[in-house]
Amino acid sequence: MNLLYPRTCPACARYIGGQQNLFCDRCMHRLPRTEQAHMRQNVTETTLIGPVSDIVAGAKVMHLEKAAAFLFYDKDHPIQRVIHKMKYADQPMIGYFLGRQAAIEFQYADFFDEIDVIIPIPLHPKRLNERGYNQSEYIAKGISDVTGIPIDLTHVTRTRNTPKQALQRGEERRENMAEAFAVNHPEQLYHKHILVVDDLITTGETMRSCLKAMKIIRGTKITVFALCKAR
Repeated sequence: MNLLYPRTCPACARYIGGQQNLFCDRCMHRLPRTEQAHMRQNVTETTLIGPVSDIVAGAKVMHLEKAAAFLFYDKDHPIQRVIHKMKYADQPMIGYFLGRQAAIEFQYADFFDEIDVIIPIPLHPKRLNERGYNQSEYIAKGISDVTGIPIDLTHVTRTRNTPKQALQRGEERRENMAEAFAVNHPEQLYHKHILVVDDLITTGETMRSCLKAMKIIRGTKITVFALCKAR
């Protein structure tokens, strides 16, 4: 199988043979980690909260306990190739592997303590059918396998098949994501601490739209995890 379909590192394309890691040792070491698990009011949190004078008050309005990304995302960096393969080249196991790795490293900061359930950002059914998988769900599975926190795929849904955010600019991103999510039977999530998982946060409009829809869940606390945060 290695002869016919050689295993290569998704970041640098070097042959890695039968080694356990999905990445070569060099690329694993060079993953652009953010170290945000240890930091409050980091750039991921401030991006989601937006331009408010009191960031603590802004977080309370959104029911946001904390937010962090595992890696920084830069164009023309190997991480761009990795995320593209994960999302568009039928390699969702990249998300699972990096989700596991993030969970292992974030546990040292107690990032996942007291969380009751994991909810990955959902895809619209049409987009899910086209792609065949939801990469955020694979990231969530990696986190769940390390932490033991269950995943919920039923309560938060995508109600509109929005154009890709990467093709939108400025105000178009906000308008594109307006009322794009809905919560079914919110009473079943009352007073839960929810971890919302996404693959990539750029301007934060997708996540903000999801958090806005989740505000109907009474007594909830929300922690956000992104695999990558664009710089």
